[in-house]
Amino acid sequence: MTVAVAWVFTGAGTAQAAGPAAASPQVDIKKHSTGKEATITYGDAEWFIHIDVDQDRTMIIRTESQNGKETKNQAEIVERPMSNAEVDRIINDWVSGVKSTLKP
Repeated sequence: MTVAVAWVFTGAGTAQAAGPAAASPQVDIKKHSTGKEATITYGDAEWFIHIDVDQDRTMIIRTESQNGKETKNQAEIVERPMSNAEVDRIINDWVSGVKSTLKP
């Protein structure tokens, strides 16, 4: 298998790889004291999910943006606290789902 990699020079004089690695989505998952959040960045598009769990309920917020403008915003409340395993499963399923919709 042959992989072509090109270099793109920015005005600041730094180089960034262009090609297969640059075309893959960037996934950032963070844990915080009351839940988790994840961000997927692909080109000018960004997807974000935030899950916040308290003693009574779980809040799930999903957003999508294109070129820095929010295009979709969904909030969901689950009337019970979710376990860590449930939060992890939701984050992992969400990441897999978003990535499966992206064109290579």
